[in-house]
Amino acid sequence: MSESIIQFKLNKPNKLVSLLSLPPLTLYVHFPWCTKKCPYCDFNSHAVPSNGSHQTNFDEALYLKALCADLEASLPLIWGRRIHAIFIGGGTPSLLSAAGLDQLLADIRARLPMDADIEITMEANPGSVEVQQFKAYQASGVNRLSLGIQSFNDQHLKALGRIHQADEARQAIRIAQETFLRVNIDLMYGLPEQTTQQAMQDLKEALSFETGHISLYHLTLEPNTLFASFPPPLPDEDTTFEMQEMLHQLLHHADYDRYEISAFAKKNQRCQHN
Repeated sequence: MSESIIQFKLNKPNKLVSLLSLPPLTLYVHFPWCTKKCPYCDFNSHAVPSNGSHQTNFDEALYLKALCADLEASLPLIWGRRIHAIFIGGGTPSLLSAAGLDQLLADIRARLPMDADIEITMEANPGSVEVQQFKAYQASGVNRLSLGIQSFNDQHLKALGRIHQADEARQAIRIAQETFLRVNIDLMYGLPEQTTQQAMQDLKEALSFETGHISLYHLTLEPNTLFASFPPPLPDEDTTFEMQEMLHQLLHHADYDRYEISAFAKKNQRCQHN
């Protein structure tokens, strides 16, 4: 919708706002499968163990068809709106085959107008990393990767129910940086039996990779999760507050700007959809 003026009423009477065009949109695409369900996760995700060759027990083609139908049903609600960011989350979207991801993005492009410099983020877990897979995702249009590292401590990764180990996390970051211009590292703190020093060491190691973006989350016990039913031994509130203060200071001194509750970015590295 080029240069047309749209007017709509605000809560105050007789007040109108004029726009030259409809505001852009971001598109979130959910992939609900994982190799293993983490005990702290309250997202719509379901475990479908891999057979070791990047194949899992879900019907990828059927799900992609359903996603496409869902998008088409919503199109009348967003006519004239451009997409400036796509976020593919989960679950573990990196369980998608290269062909499946390529088909998904092709289906979206065929139905929605996109900005030329659109940001396309995909979540990935170290336990599902394959070099050729990342290269294929990049070739399909993914230009930002968000890695679910969570910790570089094997003891804490085990306590979180993660399928990867610390060495796999380090390798995944290196592979991602060789493939994508923009990489985000997800970290968590307040982990079972974690000390402030251990939390600081996790962040220091993450900073050593010099990625442009770090997401730092406090572990919380969400309802309807395994951790909610069987709580692990977590640090007390005073300790986690100390962790948060020291971690935020460390990020600030490393020139990461906090622009959302859990999002920290270097200059010009803020994401459109975190």
